[in-house]
Amino acid sequence: MTNGQTQQPEHTFRLRTYKKNELAMMYFPDVSKDAASRNFRRWIRQCPDMQKELRTIGYDKNRQYLLKAEVEVIVKYLGEPY
Repeated sequence: MTNGQTQQPEHTFRLRTYKKNELAMMYFPDVSKDAASRNFRRWIRQCPDMQKELRTIGYDKNRQYLLKAEVEVIVKYLGEPY
């Protein structure tokens, strides 16, 4: 950009409560909602340290929403989605 301005990112990730499929789509934007959800669950299953930390804060795999604290743990292990 000109005049010393820096380009702002189009999307800034915010830690908040998310529907699981909403967050899954952020990590897998180029696939269907179902495929994104499957891939997201697989990533969680394949990371025992993340699973353990999620369990200690009350993660329920059957709940449709992820609490802010759970999202924080997920981002700690997976990085911010795009």
